[in-house]
Amino acid sequence: MVNNQLINRNMKKINLKNLLTIFALLTSLAVSCEKDIALTGIELDKVTAEVMVGSTLNLNVVFDPIDATNKNITWESSNADIASVADGVVTGVALGFVTITATSDDNNMLKATCEVTVIPSNGQQITVTGDITSDTRWYSNARYFLSGFVYVKNNSTLTIEPGTIIKGVSGTKGALIIERGSKIMAQGTEAKPIIFTSDKPKGQRGYGDWGGLVICGKAPTNKHDNGTGSGIAEGGIGSNYGGNDATDNSGVLQYVRIEFPGIPLTSTANSEINGLTLYSVGSGTTIDHIQVSYSGDDSFEWFGGTVDAKYLVAFRGWDDDFDTDNGFSGKVQFFVSLRDPASADQSQSNGFESDNDADGSTLTPVTAAIFTNGSLFGPLATSTTTINSLYRRAMHLRRGTRLSIYNTLFAGYPTGLDIDGQKGDSPAQATANVLQIENCVMSGMTNYYNTTYLPDAEEWFTKASRNNQVMATNDQLQITNPFNLTAPSFLPASGSALLVGSSFSNSRLTNSFFTEVSYRGAFGTTNWTANWCNFDPQNTDY
Repeated sequence: MVNNQLINRNMKKINLKNLLTIFALLTSLAVSCEKDIALTGIELDKVTAEVMVGSTLNLNVVFDPIDATNKNITWESSNADIASVADGVVTGVALGFVTITATSDDNNMLKATCEVTVIPSNGQQITVTGDITSDTRWYSNARYFLSGFVYVKNNSTLTIEPGTIIKGVSGTKGALIIERGSKIMAQGTEAKPIIFTSDKPKGQRGYGDWGGLVICGKAPTNKHDNGTGSGIAEGGIGSNYGGNDATDNSGVLQYVRIEFPGIPLTSTANSEINGLTLYSVGSGTTIDHIQVSYSGDDSFEWFGGTVDAKYLVAFRGWDDDFDTDNGFSGKVQFFVSLRDPASADQSQSNGFESDNDADGSTLTPVTAAIFTNGSLFGPLATSTTTINSLYRRAMHLRRGTRLSIYNTLFAGYPTGLDIDGQKGDSPAQATANVLQIENCVMSGMTNYYNTTYLPDAEEWFTKASRNNQVMATNDQLQITNPFNLTAPSFLPASGSALLVGSSFSNSRLTNSFFTEVSYRGAFGTTNWTANWCNFDPQNTDY
């Protein structure tokens, strides 16, 4: 009996040992099996990402297989001065681009990357100086300040997001200059226009607070500053422009406002930069929906080039509204200007000013741009309006220009039409019907014609085949409220003679660029300035 009990007791010990041994063996096998589940690949949940300066971004690793044993990862940033990373958390440090790399600790051949762009923090103020020599993006959540001449060069592209605000630093001659071969991609929208403006507080802004926007292209010009067909930008900018590429592409400008530009660049008279200066810009460039306000020189000026444009607004400029020179041969449709009666330039202010060149030569390409469907409202709302004595003409066409104007309204200038022959052959070009003005209206002028160089200017303008019209007062136009300096309405009222009378039968207007409309002037029944234009930038918070 005792022996049986001993035997049973020993058997239990043996069984217990066996069980423990088996359990240990099974545990060992299980551990061994887990180690055998090798990692074969990793990915990150984002291939590209953005993070603001001072903010964080989480990157997550996707493992293949998902039950791999060793999931330990080492993280690395290609430039910790731009963005740092720890355990998959990326922190933005400074503007720029970095590559974040995740590497498996189990197999360092297994890697995954994410290209991270560090963008400005909301409201971050960024001062831009000197040269932009690589592709660059400006973000709408920041504020950019142009200090001095800022050049986009080296075939780089500057992309500006819709709604971005750029301020010229007063006292620095701040200007943005796009050089030949480089591009600006400024594609605003009706709801989010891109705004270039003064850095001064509202109520303190004025003409020429900063420089302006300058684009230099490779299209033809008759300038010869640096060899035939090559010019050098004025006022110390120094950039070359011109070439043989009529279809050159300098980028896109759409829904852009340029406010309070036009600072004098040197002590020399007439050295101001314009609101928008287009030097030999080619037809591959897109320009539409541009408002230039309170420019200290011309609102728009073209020096050669072939670029086309639509929907231009020149508001309360100092010198000329639309100035064409040095062989500009592009097409422009739908444009409007409104002048402040108190403000004019010492060089004398006009609606249109057009030259072939400063000497009135016949150098080619000749200035032969085509403008149609414009409305130019000068300083004289009525015959008794008090105006600056430096105001002159609605149209000053001189120095060999071959400009053509169709379906356009000119209202309220001291002189309407001046085809000037002091230099060059513009009067002869008008007589030969090379310089053309057709289906246009003049109203409310003190004097409708300057006959010094074209004695039969009235007969020429009113010739039946040209179908032009003269109205004694601006009221006869029946336009709602065009001379209001803070809230103008340019639409013709029902019954206005302007709603009819246009013509696109001239062979110069058959190009597909032109939109055939029935009305004369810039507007029919649709206000294309709505939502994106600002007629009171002096009192706008930016």
